[in-house]
Amino acid sequence: MKLALAALLPACIGGVQAAQCAVDQDCPASSVCIGAVCHPGTREVDGGVCESIHPSWVDINQNFVQVGCGVRATNCHSAEGAAAGSGLVFAGDAYQRLVNAPSADGGFILVKPGDPDHSLLAIKLHLTTTYDPLYGSGMPPDRPGQTCAAAQDAVRQWILSGAGPN
Repeated sequence: MKLALAALLPACIGGVQAAQCAVDQDCPASSVCIGAVCHPGTREVDGGVCESIHPSWVDINQNFVQVGCGVRATNCHSAEGAAAGSGLVFAGDAYQRLVNAPSADGGFILVKPGDPDHSLLAIKLHLTTTYDPLYGSGMPPDRPGQTCAAAQDAVRQWILSGAGPN
């Protein structure tokens, strides 16, 4: 009976699927709504999101890098945004563009496996200023130092454990 009734109900115009979420309350516990998709994490007091990520590349890329750095055209590391910045594109799987890769100026390694203290990614996530004479802006540049501690820790632990592609 339910199947027959569902077949009679109108679908979205143009075949568009309904959004998975519109607000955080539409998501399961310990998840937030970002771009109509529920992501594991919590909303911070200032409205920012603290992603719940595990220290693995797959989880970091899916739930941190692609959510905040490289998806939307307005993000610094999207194909569009990178043209005006460092040129570093995170869209898709950015693993090869990060691990053992030199910074744009050639002075740093973006992710140095086993060494988060000398990995520019971990350093820039930890910076709290818009300009550091050695490293440049903290990330994200419009809110340096606002990447939550849990996300920073996951990135550091992933690098410390060898920055594998898992």
